[in-house]
Amino acid sequence: MALDIEATLGPLQGMIGQLAPKARGALIEELVEEVLRERPDAASRKAMVLDLVVAEALREAPLPSRVRASPKLARCIAALPEASLTLARDTVAVAEAILMAPEMSDEALLAICTADRQDHMRIIARRQALSGPLADAIARVGESTTVALLVRNPGARPSAAGFGVIAERLGSDPAIRALIAQRSDCPSDIAKAAKAADEVLTGEALNEAVTRLAEKRDLLPAVDLIMRAIGRDREAGRKLIDRDDEKALGAVCHVAGIDAHIYEALVHAWRVAAGRPLTDIHKTPVRFRLMRTAEIDRIVSRLPLARVRPPIEFPV
Repeated sequence: MALDIEATLGPLQGMIGQLAPKARGALIEELVEEVLRERPDAASRKAMVLDLVVAEALREAPLPSRVRASPKLARCIAALPEASLTLARDTVAVAEAILMAPEMSDEALLAICTADRQDHMRIIARRQALSGPLADAIARVGESTTVALLVRNPGARPSAAGFGVIAERLGSDPAIRALIAQRSDCPSDIAKAAKAADEVLTGEALNEAVTRLAEKRDLLPAVDLIMRAIGRDREAGRKLIDRDDEKALGAVCHVAGIDAHIYEALVHAWRVAAGRPLTDIHKTPVRFRLMRTAEIDRIVSRLPLARVRPPIEFPV
């Protein structure tokens, strides 16, 4: 029957396509009001007709009209599934009300979860409840910030395989490790591995770990380890790298007990990654050893302390 309706509505949809944007916006608002008044059964011919007409009218309607229509359509998703999906794929300002609507099915939301729709997935990740398949889909293609929202949400229930995907894809991010380690529903082996990776290293263990990372030119994880060893916030360490502050890095390495030649390896990796000259790299250990205690204390005292992140509460 749906195919017959689409064929019958062909001329009407062609006329809608020729409407000016303002007229199209007015048509959408009138049709949505009609649906809210009538509340037609989702399986009825009237609902199918309205769904196809609204979906067609939405395609090039003005943004303000789409924004106004979205919260109203969120109340009648079952009656207008095609129009709702059209809005769900729209810009975030339009899509948010639809993506957060309880009536939105997993099947429809899964169609939105693609790597090029991170903003949309961040909205979905905040829903009051996320099924295993939906949470796993976000785990597979979400960026760090998207997955962090997912793992922070007590209503999201990734499967054991989903937690494994998160650990494999994003386990090098300390924030992600800390979040999955706090989840009571995370498999014990994954949670233990995440906690072990976040243990504070000192002395020879720290020097060995930083050396391995410097050899692989993994500068950010190396600086994270050093900042954690001295009880300073890792974001402050990343800012040192962003502003090319080798002296400040030398100060934190002094406090953490990093060897001068390991510091040289870090600076070497840093300069190579940034495309900077290496002509005086051999002088780095000497400059490191000549740093004054007062200068080291002054630099380190300005760095913020590591933030204590409260544990995530999960329903029993």
